Amino acid sequence: MSSEHTPALRYQKEGGVATLSIDHPTRHNAMTFDMWAALPGLIEQADADTDVRVVVLRGAGEKAFSSGSDISQFGERRSTEAGVKLWNDTVVAAADRLVRLGKPTVALIRGLCFGGGVGLSLHCDLRFATPDASFSIPAAKLGVGYYPAWLKRLSSLVGPAVAKEIMFTARRYDAAQALKIGLVNDVRDEAETLELVTRMASLAPLSLRASKMAIDEAVEPGKYGDEACQQALRMCFASQDYKEGQAAFRDKRPPVFAGR
Repeated sequence: MSSEHTPALRYQKEGGVATLSIDHPTRHNAMTFDMWAALPGLIEQADADTDVRVVVLRGAGEKAFSSGSDISQFGERRSTEAGVKLWNDTVVAAADRLVRLGKPTVALIRGLCFGGGVGLSLHCDLRFATPDASFSIPAAKLGVGYYPAWLKRLSSLVGPAVAKEIMFTARRYDAAQALKIGLVNDVRDEAETLELVTRMASLAPLSLRASKMAIDEAVEPGKYGDEACQQALRMCFASQDYKEGQAAFRDKRPPVFAGR
């Protein structure tokens, strides 16, 4: 297999946006063990890069965001108790690092979004689907369990009754249905989502971080603690960006924020 067709997460940075592409087209962008294992390092790279303001997670190509974990590897890597534990711990750690990213994350969902693919999108701050997107968590069709922490996120997003419907029926939802139940923020063309991401990347990074922390703390008390959220707020008002925002408003020009 040539390197360009080796399943991988591809990292690309353009302007203030880092894009992580799930690239495994022969299996509808299924996540291999190595891809799950690589995700925390790439998130760390985006988190440490002060030029990166927003992170986009998407699938390579036009057919799928991600069909979930690569089932073809289960026989080799998930057939023993030790193998199951290693796989599960690796996947949970990858998703946990994604949700702890201190910058806004956007799932750009095109085509299939199944199983672990839905799980990945649940760990992003925002989810935007193209009109051709479809969603399903077919765990009950495969005899596998879905991680409790992921079901907690799903339930908080769509409500427990709808979460149970999703899990108990293993049915497929089209983009309009996903929007109706609250699984995605909006259904829009890819270009519209990318335009929104670019606009987000032009805003004040410290303000975005403070908002993300406070909202996450409200949903999950103790995640950061009140003092950390208050400190993030104080940093906004003590920043050069605060002065820049006022100057830009006074001068009637777009602000240029530096993240400090």
